[in-house]
Amino acid sequence: MPSCRSTALRGAAVLALLSACSAPAGGLSAGPSADATSTATCRGSAPATAGERAVVFVGDSWTDGVGASRSRGFPVLTAELLGWECTELGVSGSGYVVPGAGGPFGSRIAEAVVGAPDVIVVQGSLNEQGIDVRELGRGALDTLTRLHREADPTTDIVVVGAPYAPGTDRARIDGVNDAVSAAAAAVGLPFVDPAAQNWTDPDDPDLWADPLHPNDAGHREIAEHLAPILDELVQG
Repeated sequence: MPSCRSTALRGAAVLALLSACSAPAGGLSAGPSADATSTATCRGSAPATAGERAVVFVGDSWTDGVGASRSRGFPVLTAELLGWECTELGVSGSGYVVPGAGGPFGSRIAEAVVGAPDVIVVQGSLNEQGIDVRELGRGALDTLTRLHREADPTTDIVVVGAPYAPGTDRARIDGVNDAVSAAAAAVGLPFVDPAAQNWTDPDDPDLWADPLHPNDAGHREIAEHLAPILDELVQG
């Protein structure tokens, strides 16, 4: 398993990359090998074989691929762009506080850290736009603190906030992201704001399967933004 940078350097690298790049037109500029798509199964736990990088995604229905054909959501597409193995731990309706269909994010920590993956991505959640931001902040801080403590020291952790969607209130999403960003900063983890970066334009009907979930094109947009960030983390 390749080693990764310190938390401080990780955060700086992510912030620098976000300020410098927009969505790449054709994926990563230095793309994976031609057979990379075969490595991204993202069906339950799929530990990497020897020599392969691995990424674990913890999140809500977006992580679970809702809205995408055959549930091939942004985790699968991101891993394909990178040529990495991936594990998808998405639960519809969940978040840092709300349990959704199978428990909040914290209930998946033990599974997420198995095998010391190169990167863990925690995504969301727009499901918490109605939660008191103080309660959300406490829940996010507890979850991220435990994840950081239980993850292998070589594992990078990236916190991805909630997106704007046609069916969300932008001010409430901003409140979610402020609370989660503050929690990530307190733990020393990089935070990525897909709403502020407009990864999935809520005013573009071509990106949406329904008011709360991206379609194939929307999931592809997320993957093309996220893949370079994860690549930058493990390359530095």
